[in-house]
Amino acid sequence: MRRGLIAASLAALFQLAAPGVQAHDPSQATYLGNEGVLVTHGDTKVLFDAFYADSYGQYTLVPDDIVESMMAGEPPYDGVDAIFVSHVHGDHFTAKPAIRYLRKHPKVRLYGSRQTLDAIAGELESDDPILRRITVVDLRPHDEAKHLHVNDLDIDVVAIPHAGGPSRAGVQNLSWRVTLDDDTTVIHFGDADPNRPDFDRHGEHFKARHLNAAFPPYWFFGNEEGESIMRTYMDADRVIGIHVPAAAIGNGEAWRQRAGGDLFTDPGESRPLSGDTSADKPDTETPATHVPSDD
Repeated sequence: MRRGLIAASLAALFQLAAPGVQAHDPSQATYLGNEGVLVTHGDTKVLFDAFYADSYGQYTLVPDDIVESMMAGEPPYDGVDAIFVSHVHGDHFTAKPAIRYLRKHPKVRLYGSRQTLDAIAGELESDDPILRRITVVDLRPHDEAKHLHVNDLDIDVVAIPHAGGPSRAGVQNLSWRVTLDDDTTVIHFGDADPNRPDFDRHGEHFKARHLNAAFPPYWFFGNEEGESIMRTYMDADRVIGIHVPAAAIGNGEAWRQRAGGDLFTDPGESRPLSGDTSADKPDTETPATHVPSDD
């Protein structure tokens, strides 16, 4: 799965991200910042890691205009069905902006770990109705995957250890696989560690569905074990790296070339997730170059 890029592939990607194309594609992924992604299939829409407040001096914050559009429920951020949170770190989840959003959008549910609930509960009174709209999945890496079905969403989730070694062992990092309308399936890995045994443990889970898109952190690209995991467990029409440092904004082509695969780099860019995407798949013969992780 060496997803090297050639110039024609990059040109096609940018054409597919153009607003004129977005309007005609029923399923797409739109980048918000860091690991924030909006996935839509028609009127069904979900957000991943969309509400956070800390860049740690190197990662991309969701731009203010996108934040306010989400808060106001303006297209394409109208009619969101669910929010998924991978883990509680300031560059992925902050309680206050999430609470602000949930107050403005009383039909939206939030899905996260016990740590996510604790972060939100710490900002609210114990009888606040927002707490009843939070679905908690309390998993550890050795626990079996959990399945949920809610309205037009099929949801499967496992815990994958956070990258960074033993110092991050206490972080509940959840990998959410969501199918919208029995049609469009995506998977978000949070800050997963590219450690093959952690994925082998859940091999049947990861191989259970073909994916329209997979969103691993960008440090999987150019990393031998990360590349092996992507080849084995990301049977996807698109594999798009996220958590790319803010230095990549405006330099996406160079960063994609260095990574040897597709990356989200600029907030607001998007990729179609339905129809024939083969024309814009990168050349698989170009070897990947490791882009080091700062996380």
